[in-house]
Amino acid sequence: MQPRSRTYKGATPAERVGQRRTQLVDAAIDVFGTVGYRAATVDHICARAGLSKRYFYESFTDSEALLLACYERCANEIHHAMAAAVLAAPDNRDAQLRAALAGYFGAIDADQRRARITLLEILGVSPAVDAAYASQTARFASSVEVLAASAFQASALPKPQLHLIAQGIIGAITTIAAQWLLEHRRRPLSQLIEATHVLVLAVLDRLPST
Repeated sequence: MQPRSRTYKGATPAERVGQRRTQLVDAAIDVFGTVGYRAATVDHICARAGLSKRYFYESFTDSEALLLACYERCANEIHHAMAAAVLAAPDNRDAQLRAALAGYFGAIDADQRRARITLLEILGVSPAVDAAYASQTARFASSVEVLAASAFQASALPKPQLHLIAQGIIGAITTIAAQWLLEHRRRPLSQLIEATHVLVLAVLDRLPST
């Protein structure tokens, strides 16, 4: 017979592991998003989480694995904000594109730690982290293709090339966002949304049609 899982304060061992993992990710987002990934230490993160190092290695092999978990959560939060904004927008392409951009910039403005992790700290760490960044870029590019489905479907360009264009759109948006962050967010969000909206529409309107 399998031994019963013992509960502690109403939580099973697996639930307690999950709770500690969440504490570590919360702490790491705070640390990576303020002092930076390269300046952070496992000791610093554990102290911020209020946990010993043995609990760190219970959930993560190293700080890079924790960075990936932080990046995934932050990217998911941004994507969710964009999707929610689109759902609340009028049912036309331009309004939904503007809403998606407002959702994106609103999400990174709402939490500068989230912005720093997704725009700066994730870059150039390792091949595994680069792969995660590429995967998220492809995910956001796919969302661009969905929002601009009519323009993409009417284009004579092959699908792989259209996906590259969608990735280029995401690249342009994130470059503008990163520059805004490096300039200490001096520009108002309305300028960023308007500029990127014009940029995206300019690309879509120049796609060769069938």
